[in-house]
Amino acid sequence: MDPTLAPVHRSFGSLFATTGFVGPGMVLAGLVALVLAVKLWLDLGRARVAPAALQKALEQAIAGRRLDDALAAAEASRTFLGAAVAGGLLLHRAGHDEMLANVERTAARESIRYGNRVANLARFGGGVLLAGALGTTLSTMNALLVIEAIAEPRMGDFALGIGQALVCVALALVIALFCFLAYFLLDARLTKRTLDVREIAEDMVRDAVTGG
Repeated sequence: MDPTLAPVHRSFGSLFATTGFVGPGMVLAGLVALVLAVKLWLDLGRARVAPAALQKALEQAIAGRRLDDALAAAEASRTFLGAAVAGGLLLHRAGHDEMLANVERTAARESIRYGNRVANLARFGGGVLLAGALGTTLSTMNALLVIEAIAEPRMGDFALGIGQALVCVALALVIALFCFLAYFLLDARLTKRTLDVREIAEDMVRDAVTGG
């Protein structure tokens, strides 16, 4: 058997080395996506969205009828819960219904703001996917040009060139799938946090009105 026709087993590392700057760029993009997902997950944690210390301080201030102090503390916290409670307390002279309505409006606005940050992860994944497709397209074009210059190209030459080119899109697909999966998990987490904060804020607004 002609040894030149024997199958050659190539590792993923050797194929990765053929990607040039695109491969390391994809690895860097994957690290960025991971850091971004972890940061968003932590930012949507109960301790940051509705800190227990803030909730207790607001409840005590409202129970003591110190609404101005509660409003100041809520606004200074710069948290989801603080914004929702402040939205209600700002209209404490307008009546119960207006206070609750403003809590809902504020919670919706904060949810959109957080949601936009979460959506950035999906957008990043889409950008990585497009970059991977571009890298694969350019690599395929380069491989075909090299094969064209070979006097008698073999099937293995085509397989090698296409295989090397597909590494870019394979890496991009892995990163994009991670980004989209993280997006859906984070979106569900945001929905739960929004409902929790609205319920807490509405209870505080009722207590502010009834003195409960």
